[in-house]
Amino acid sequence: AANCAEALEFLTANEVDIILLDIEMPDRSGIDALPEIVALAGDARVIIVSAFIKANGPAAIQALSLGACDTLAKPGSVGSTGRFSELLVHKVLRLGRPVSQSKSARPKIVAADWQLASKPECIAIGASTGGIPICYQLVSSLPQQLTCPVFITQHLPAVFMDFFARQLSALTSRSVSVATRGAVVRPNEIILAPGDAHLVCRKSQGRTFIDLVEDSEISRYCPSVDILFGSVAKVFGDRALGIVLSGMGNDGCDGARKIREQGGAIIVQDEKSSVVWGMPGAVARQNSADAILSPDDIAEQLRRVVLL
Repeated sequence: AANCAEALEFLTANEVDIILLDIEMPDRSGIDALPEIVALAGDARVIIVSAFIKANGPAAIQALSLGACDTLAKPGSVGSTGRFSELLVHKVLRLGRPVSQSKSARPKIVAADWQLASKPECIAIGASTGGIPICYQLVSSLPQQLTCPVFITQHLPAVFMDFFARQLSALTSRSVSVATRGAVVRPNEIILAPGDAHLVCRKSQGRTFIDLVEDSEISRYCPSVDILFGSVAKVFGDRALGIVLSGMGNDGCDGARKIREQGGAIIVQDEKSSVVWGMPGAVARQNSADAILSPDDIAEQLRRVVLL
């Protein structure tokens, strides 16, 4: 389609699986038209493909929060990696043909009435494709009486992180920041992993500090949910709560197991509400999830913990 008007007209009469949407177009920006495109597209997955993806971080984050599933920089643009064809095919196949598990392979833990046994001393959230809107929802629903620190590892390029932090900050009275090495972890803080390093925490002399690990060899993902979860398992033990949201791959699987081994709890987003049930599904299938919940039910769990 040459412009948004043509795309919208096409979608009124045709079903599609994947929509590749540019940001800069002749009559109307893709960001402006995105809510209407998502409304008409049914279950179709939207990938933002633009020359302005890396340079225009706010637009990309806005697109992801409005319902786009992923982003990709056009060849020759600032954010391009030189592997455009390979990455585009990979994203289309993963988003357009999600692998469905047979009923026998599906985890049986679906517990909307499940409750945490104790109030957490930290919450660690891991997310990737489709996770940004849910992060917004969970952060905005945190009760004031829940003062524990919140760590978030969202798979995003480093250039997006400051804007992502500002978006989250607008939804809460808590302090929101991108992690810096050596910072002291304080109550009511939300700390984001930078896009180019792993976020970990460590205990020293009775206080908890932030550290950053830049070793790209220790995980195929950067930032890594596994590494964040592994560190909070060591520092917070049975008072750690891990939450795994929508995302491709299996990042968080090993870390969730470590949190459970230390007596902590793990909640994963349910398949129905996930754009991609890769990360949460992997955790659930290895029986590392205490509960599989919708975003609304996860938010309700966080509201209930203040009563514990």
